[in-house]
Amino acid sequence: MAILGLGTDIVEIARIEAVISRSGERLARRVLSDNEWAIWETHQQPVRFLAKRFAVKEAAAKAFGTGIRNG
Repeated sequence: MAILGLGTDIVEIARIEAVISRSGERLARRVLSDNEWAIWETHQQPVRFLAKRFAVKEAAAKAFGTGIRNG
């Protein structure tokens, strides 16, 4: 199996927290799958959970060269 690409991403947790404060659940709804959403709703640290999921998906999108909006 060949490596298609390499992607990394770092997310500042305070920035995710600020977005949630401003726009509520909108970012979480855009980023999380239905299963992830169910976990996020009851997670002890929902901001950290969302930040990790966002970073992973952004890194994957970079690796595939699609960007998060197109992938």
